[in-house]
Parts: sequence; structure tokens; C-alpha cells
Amino acid sequence: MGLVLVAFSGEMTPFSVAMAVSGVGIGVYFAIDLALVADVLPDPRNAAKDLGVFNIASALPQSIAPAVAPAILAMGGGDYSVLFHVAAVFTVLGALTIPRVRGVR
Repeated sequence: MGLVLVAFSGEMTPFSVAMAVSGVGIGVYFAIDLALVADVLPDPRNAAKDLGVFNIASALPQSIAPAVAPAILAMGGGDYSVLFHVAAVFTVLGALTIPRVRGVR
């Protein structure tokens, strides 16, 4: 929701509100995501290794996005709202995968 609000904000005040909504969403996501990961760790004795893998998986999109963003901006004619809409779509797609996590196999 925060990314869509950012995409439609044309002034500083709506942008600030959108960033606040986005920040709350990210905070809730990280808290729940870490709790879910900790709950499904396969072996408590190797928790540090598994959380390290989780950290790499969390950092990977942040490493890829800056490389992909110029292509999305080019396809959108330089319109940043297109970039934020694409990011919102990927956020929803990622959220849809969470219910599939049932536990450790």
C-alpha cells in the first residue's frame, strides 16, 4: 500500500504520509518474517547458519533492484510511478507466497 501511495503522491506531504505507511508495513513485515523463519528452522543447533542463508535471501532483492530499476524506468518513459507500481506488484507476489510455508520438510 505504501508503494502505491508513493506512486500517486505529487507533493511532499502525501509523499511523507506514504513513506510512513511504507515504513510501518516494512516493520510489521520484518517482525513477522523473522518470527516465521525462526519457527521453521530445521535444526536449532544450526540456527545461525540457517539465519545467515535467510539474511542472504533477504539482501538479494536489494542488490538486484538497482540494476533492474533503470530498465523499468526506461520502459515506463522515466516515470517513477511506474517503478513504484512494479515494486508494489512484486511485493504482493511475495506476500502471496508466504501462506505456502507450512513448516520444515
